[in-house]
Amino acid sequence: MLGSFIRSPFNAATLTICVLSALTIPDFVNLHKAEAESITDCRKLVTGTYLTTNSGNFGSFRGITTFSQDGNFVSSASVQSNVPPFQPFGNIQGSWKCTSDREITATGLDFNYPTATLPGKITRTDYRATFDPKAGIVQGTVTLRLFSLNANPLKDNVPLELTFTFTGQRINPPQ
Repeated sequence: MLGSFIRSPFNAATLTICVLSALTIPDFVNLHKAEAESITDCRKLVTGTYLTTNSGNFGSFRGITTFSQDGNFVSSASVQSNVPPFQPFGNIQGSWKCTSDREITATGLDFNYPTATLPGKITRTDYRATFDPKAGIVQGTVTLRLFSLNANPLKDNVPLELTFTFTGQRINPPQ
């Protein structure tokens, strides 16, 4: 009976597809499982608070950024109180996700407070960072875009305002 099933061109093709599918589905499932484990490992490696040094064509400043395991982050900087070229701004809050086992992307928002000469704005910050878990080091790039208070910085787009790089050291509890 199997012989007649295999002799039919349609059945032979069907059997071949079934056999190949049976052989490749476990690989697909294992690949998906490996990717999920990689993301879980990444979340464990990234989660924590980092003291950063941020540098650009404007000079440098210090910051503190905390990445929570649920994918949220908050960041503050030593230039928040109107240190040129920045107008006063609040803490950055946003979300992050792993893009590989040691790399993330993140998007955050903060408010720029009005001054005598500048209106209030919303800043969208987009991050790309890599982590060295053994050394407890993060390094990456941040881009800033400024939006009017009436804009939707998650949907609208405006020209890039500023780019800077950063490096940071994980803050660990005392031993």
